[in-house]
Amino acid sequence: MSVLRLRNRRTFYRSRALRELAAAARWPRLRRDAPDLAHLAFYDEISWGPVQRDEALLLHALVRAVRPRTVVEIGFLHGDSAFNFLRALAPEGRLYSFDVDPACAETARKRLGDDPRLIFRNRSQETLTVDDIDGHRADFVFLDGAHELVTNQATFERLLPLMTSDAIVAVHDTGTIPRALVPDGHWTLDVTERWAGDDYEHQPDERAFVNWLLETHPEFSQVHLHSRRAFRHGLTLLQRSVPLVRPAEG
Repeated sequence: MSVLRLRNRRTFYRSRALRELAAAARWPRLRRDAPDLAHLAFYDEISWGPVQRDEALLLHALVRAVRPRTVVEIGFLHGDSAFNFLRALAPEGRLYSFDVDPACAETARKRLGDDPRLIFRNRSQETLTVDDIDGHRADFVFLDGAHELVTNQATFERLLPLMTSDAIVAVHDTGTIPRALVPDGHWTLDVTERWAGDDYEHQPDERAFVNWLLETHPEFSQVHLHSRRAFRHGLTLLQRSVPLVRPAEG
C-alpha cells in the first residue's frame, strides 16, 4: 500500500467530516440499497415515553438484518415506531399495527396512509386473532402497548399461535433508569415507589411480565438490552431456544 493511500485511509478513520463527505459522494450509487435513517435525526434521545433514537436505531437494524415479512406492533401512539419499522422493512414486508385508541387510526391515515405496507387496526391487544394479520404468521413482534401485566400475559398467549417458530419478540420499557441519570428537578425524584435501590422502574409491569415469561415460558431465551451508563427505557428480546440445524454426520 502506497504511503499516500495509507495516509488517506488513516484520515478516513480519524475524521468524521471526511467520512461524511465520502459517503455523500457514494450516495447516488448506493441510495437504493442503503439504510434509510434520515428520520432518526428527529427522534429524541432522552424521552419518557416514545422509543428513543438509539433504541429506534437498534430496532431498525434488527429488521434490516432479519428481513421479516410480517411485523406485528402492539401500541401505535403517534406512529414513531411504526414509521421506523417501515423505513427498515423490505418492499414485500407488512407491518400490522394495533392500538385500542380510536384516535390512532386517524393519525395512521394522515401520517402513514400512503404506505401500503402498513395495516393499522383498532384492536385490544389481548383479543388478536390470525384474521387480524390476514392469516399470516408474525416474524417480528414489538410489544409497547398496555404496560399492564395481566394484559401482556393474555396478549402473549394470543400471540403464541400467531408467530413463526423463530419469531423475535421485542418488549419495550423493561429497563431501569439510574438515579444519577434522572434530570435535576424531575418528578420521579420526589416519589418513593418504583425505586429498586437507585434504579427507577419506568414501567414496572413490563419487568414483571418478562419475569413471568421466564418462569412460565422457559422455552424462550431472553436478552436484556439495558444500560447503566445511558438514559434508556430498555428492551428485552425473546426467541425460542432451539438447536441450529446442522448437516447430517457420516
